[in-house]
Amino acid sequence: MGLGRTIKPTLTGGLPGPPTGLPYASGRQVRTAAAIVGLVVLAWLLAELPLLWAAAAVAAGGGGVLLLRFPHLIWPGLAVALPFASALKRGPISLADLMLGTAVLLWFVDGVRKGRLRLTSGPLPILFVLYLFALLLSFSNAIDLQEAVEGVIKWLQMLVAVLLVREALTQRQIRWLVWGLLAGGVLQAALGIFQFVFRIGPPNFLLLDRFMRAAGTFGQPNPFAGYLGLTLPVAAALFLLNFTSILRRKGRSLRQVLAGTGAYGGAAAIIAVGLLASWSRGGWIGAAAGLAVVLFVQGGRTVQGAALAAAGVVMLLGPITYRYIPSSLTDRLADLPAYLGTGMWDIVQQPVTDNNFSIIERLAHWIAALRMWEMSPWLGVGPGNYAAVYPQVRLARWEDPLGHAHNTYLNVLAENGLIGMFAYLALWAGVVVWLVCMRRRILRGRWEGVDPQGSSISLNEGPIPSMAWSAALLVGVLGVIVHLSVHHLFDNLYVQGIYLHVALWLGAAAALADGNDT
Repeated sequence: MGLGRTIKPTLTGGLPGPPTGLPYASGRQVRTAAAIVGLVVLAWLLAELPLLWAAAAVAAGGGGVLLLRFPHLIWPGLAVALPFASALKRGPISLADLMLGTAVLLWFVDGVRKGRLRLTSGPLPILFVLYLFALLLSFSNAIDLQEAVEGVIKWLQMLVAVLLVREALTQRQIRWLVWGLLAGGVLQAALGIFQFVFRIGPPNFLLLDRFMRAAGTFGQPNPFAGYLGLTLPVAAALFLLNFTSILRRKGRSLRQVLAGTGAYGGAAAIIAVGLLASWSRGGWIGAAAGLAVVLFVQGGRTVQGAALAAAGVVMLLGPITYRYIPSSLTDRLADLPAYLGTGMWDIVQQPVTDNNFSIIERLAHWIAALRMWEMSPWLGVGPGNYAAVYPQVRLARWEDPLGHAHNTYLNVLAENGLIGMFAYLALWAGVVVWLVCMRRRILRGRWEGVDPQGSSISLNEGPIPSMAWSAALLVGVLGVIVHLSVHHLFDNLYVQGIYLHVALWLGAAAALADGNDT
C-alpha cells in the first residue's frame, strides 16, 4: 500500500499526449545553450574568484551535474562521508543534514522527470511513525522547545532515509550503498588507529603512557566505537558468506570468492582493530554480542562448530590462559559488574578516584534519569530535554549533564515516559522480527526457486548468489541492531549522524527484501 500515489503521464483518447516535461528537454539546442552558459560561468569564476574558491565552485558544479544525471550516487556518497560530514556543523545543522536534504530533493526531481513519485509503506515505516507519535505526546512537557524539536527531527530523518533508500535505489545500486557504509567504517577505523599509535588527541585520552584512545572524527571514543560496532557485523556477515563459499563454489569462480573474502575480511579486520583502539567497554561488549549473532546465524555448521570448540577450550583452560591476557585489558573489564549491580546508591556515595570515576559518573546520571521519570511517569519530561531538566534532579558533585543519561533506555524513560519506552522497545523488537522473517522469506525463495516477488528462477542462474548476498546482509543488519541494543545499556549512540547510519542499513535491508529492481 503506498503512502503516496504514482504520477503517470496524462493520456488523451487512449493515446500518449505530446512530449512535455523534463524527459524531453534534452535536444541538441538545449544542450548547446547549456554548454555555452556553463562555459561563461566557468570563465567568470576563473577570472573573479581566488583559485581555491574557483576550483571548489567548479567541483561543486560538476558534482551537481553528475548527481542530476545519476541521483542514486548521493546515497553511497552520504554513506562514506557521514561520520566526517556530521562533524562539520554550523549551529544545529551539519553537512550530513544538508546531504540528506539534497538526497530528498534529487529523489523528488528524478521522480518528476520519470513521471513516478511513490512512497511505499511497510512494517519499518509504521514502527517509526508510532515512535514519532509517542515523542509528540511527550512534547507538551518539554521546557526546552529547541532541544525537543531537534530530538524529534532525528527520528524523522531516520524515517525519511528508510523510506527513500528503498524507493530511490535498485538492488544493484544497494550494493554501492553497502560498500559506501563499509568504506566509511574502514576510513574512520584507519583514522582511529593512526590516532592510537601516534598519540593524537587530548591529554585525558592518554592510554598506558604510550598510546591514545581512538576517537576518529567523533571527538569521543564511545560514539566512535559505537559507529564501528554498527558497521562490523555486516562486514563479518559478508566475509562469512564468501569464506564458506570457497569449498562450494556454485555459479561463482574461485577468483570472485577469494576477492570477496579478502575485501570483506580486510574491512572487518581494520574495523575491529579500530574498535579495539577506542578502549570502549560498551563498544567491545556490543560488538561481541553482534558478532556472536552473525557467527551463529551466518557461519554455517563448520564455523559454528569451530566457535563452540574454541569457547570450550577457553573455558577449560581459562585459569591458564588468563595470565597471558594483557593486564590492561583485564583491568579495563574487571569493574563491569558494578554497572549491573543493585547497589547503585552505595557505589555513587563512594569516594571518587581515577579508577571508579567513569562508573560513578554514569550511575549518577542513571539515578538522575530515574528521578526525571518519577516527575512524569507516563509522558516524561519531553524529547531531548534530559540536559534541561538535569539541574533539578542531579546528585551532589555531578553538575555536568553530559547531554544524556549514558543509558538509552533510561534516557527514553526519562524523556518520553512509559508510553515512549513501550513504543521504543516495540520499534526495535519489531525490526528484529522483520529482519528474521525477511531472511527466511529470501532463503525460502532461494531453495524453492522463486524470488521474493514470486517469479520463477533457476537454481543455476545468477540471482541465486544475489539472494544469498541479500540474506547475509540481513544477518549483518540484525547484528547491527543487536550491537545497538547492547551498547545502549552504557551509552547513547543517537549522536553525530550515527542514527542515520543505522537508518541507511535498515533502508538497504528493506530495499533488498522488497526485491526493488526498478
